[in-house]
Amino acid sequence: MKKTLVIALTLMLALGIFSCRKKGEKPVDTSLATEVFTDTTQIAFVDSVNFTFDTINQGDKVEHDFRIKNVGDKNLVIARAYGSCGCTVPQYPKDPIKPGEIATIHVTFNSAGKSDFQNKDVTLVCNTPVRNEKLHLHGFVKVNK
Repeated sequence: MKKTLVIALTLMLALGIFSCRKKGEKPVDTSLATEVFTDTTQIAFVDSVNFTFDTINQGDKVEHDFRIKNVGDKNLVIARAYGSCGCTVPQYPKDPIKPGEIATIHVTFNSAGKSDFQNKDVTLVCNTPVRNEKLHLHGFVKVNK
């Protein structure tokens, strides 16, 4: 009886853990965890952390490149990058960015199904003192009737 109860509780716990993950979301890659959490460096945004796309028509896609520079003395590692919703998709360098190098974060915003003022964020999880660096896109989506 005791063994059956332990097995049932273990299965319920495992089910609870896996059901908390968003559908389609990959588990966090822990292979870079040591470098990301111990060897911190400094990041600078070459242009700006904000991009305004003004007014676009619903269904249009907006693309923008944010440029970042590693101004520290250790490699900059971006462990993960994600948008505030599925309509905002970042592409980021998977290899470490050496001190002094500039890299590009390419972001695509798909306005399908969106309307009015939009404010979207991209979070970069990296080995900076802040850990979660933010990029912002905003603008207006016009619905054509």
